[in-house]
Amino acid sequence: MEVLKECRKVCPEELYGVAVAIRPEVMNGEMADFLLPLDGRCISILPVHLQTPERVRVAVETSGMSAVGRGGVPKSLLTPEVYVRCAAHSRESLMMIPWAERSPEVCLMAKTLYPDIVRNHPEFVPESVHNQDSIYTLNSLMESLTGEKFSYRQMTDFYNGKPLNVKRMETPGGVQKDKSVKFDKETGGFSFSEIRQERKRGLKM
Repeated sequence: MEVLKECRKVCPEELYGVAVAIRPEVMNGEMADFLLPLDGRCISILPVHLQTPERVRVAVETSGMSAVGRGGVPKSLLTPEVYVRCAAHSRESLMMIPWAERSPEVCLMAKTLYPDIVRNHPEFVPESVHNQDSIYTLNSLMESLTGEKFSYRQMTDFYNGKPLNVKRMETPGGVQKDKSVKFDKETGGFSFSEIRQERKRGLKM
């Protein structure tokens, strides 16, 4: 452990190489938690019993796909959410995500953070994502109906049933203005209500 701390101070770029040299039976949780926020690639050299969902999360937030793209991590830990975090890490990490893992959520993160990539490389989004009812197609529909752009978090909450305030939205029955809209995942329909105004309280001096 002291060797790792010294390496971090003197030559941090060689930390991964030093970590690789540590024997599996010597590696422990303290070392793992020290290494991963510095170089996520170290997740692949950890013994399997030290590879946890939380440590995988830290690894990809630190190094993106470079952390898990080289193998060494059980597929059971490589959840869709892990790949979403890889997409959020950087453009380079996004482009490394395997075709089979480009889920609607990954594609939405890409469109939200790097719209030029999706615009200039439409082939990035698999045809299956375009053709299924998902959070990705819902986002595209809402953009066209409202003329607004939404964050990944906004659309995730909306897709899962949380109301979304919109200034204007086109519907078959006419234009809805300044409304709170709710999406029903089961029926694919929308419902509208008035936006709740927070009551302002005057401050007494």
